[in-house]
Amino acid sequence: MSRKPSLLASAIKTAEPPATVPTITEVFDTPAEPKHRARSVQSTGSYVAPSRANKTAKTHYLPPAYWETLEELSFRTRDTQGKRIPQERLVAEALNLLFAKYNFPVVREGGE
Repeated sequence: MSRKPSLLASAIKTAEPPATVPTITEVFDTPAEPKHRARSVQSTGSYVAPSRANKTAKTHYLPPAYWETLEELSFRTRDTQGKRIPQERLVAEALNLLFAKYNFPVVREGGE
């Protein structure tokens, strides 16, 4: 049997040669890059699920009992059509209750 050609080898052969190193004047003439990109800007070719468009993720470290209770609540709670309520929506509702408690404006989601 003959071996299939390596995809990696063909990719390396067809890759463009490395870019030339810029001179010192080119480096200083270019405007400074902003430290943080706008959150809505996506790199070309990256896919974002429609349910995650214009949203950001935050990580919070909490004891496992919080996460277990949230999972159980999401599993047992149903909306008017009988579908399970996602944890994201439950957390958003909890944050709105927290904002109201401390007299901050409540965030209103699209059609809810």
